[in-house]
Amino acid sequence: MEYSGGQVYDLKKLAEKAHTVGALLVVDATQSAGAVPINVREMDVDVLVSSSYKWLTGPFGVAVLYLAPHLQKKLEPGLVGWRSHRDMWDFDATRLVYADTAKKFEFSTMSYGSVIGLTKAMEYLLKLGIKEIQEFDMFLADLLIEGFKKRGVEIISPEKKEERSSIVSIRFPRRRSSEIARHLNANNIIISQRKDFLRFSPHLYNTVQDINKVFQVLDKIL
Repeated sequence: MEYSGGQVYDLKKLAEKAHTVGALLVVDATQSAGAVPINVREMDVDVLVSSSYKWLTGPFGVAVLYLAPHLQKKLEPGLVGWRSHRDMWDFDATRLVYADTAKKFEFSTMSYGSVIGLTKAMEYLLKLGIKEIQEFDMFLADLLIEGFKKRGVEIISPEKKEERSSIVSIRFPRRRSSEIARHLNANNIIISQRKDFLRFSPHLYNTVQDINKVFQVLDKIL
């Protein structure tokens, strides 16, 4: 998912193009993980990384990396440390024997508290079901789009089903986005201003009542 307008890309198609010329497909899933189902094997993704604090609803200070099996021995890390070693508790500085897996990219002491927080967040999301979360998020996004169209607001985000996500970016004709954003945030409706448009990103913790509040406040502003 692209961060400003929420467009969903066809990773399988991108992977085919990349592999045709001998390139790797490296995916930043920060705007996707936790919001849409991801199957790296079916999509033929070589490398996938994601932060923890967006749709995964985890804390700051930790991230995740997926490295396809055929690359785990081939690629060498740019930074190495004690956790990069096959036996990380063998503190012999004269040798450098990498782990056989993506673990060799864990070069140093990590934020263990953040790891535990992310683990619990991911367990919770998986228990709910990523597909179910996506369907609920899209339901809320549909309500936003319907309400915006009734008010003559321009929808920036893609509207084709295969390209859509729950990110809804809009532009107000003849109104300054910064003014609208200031009023919304003052009413505890937290959105992001991107250039001259506004981005709404409903997720599993939002409700229909939240969406209704958006339009109650907007109607007063307009």
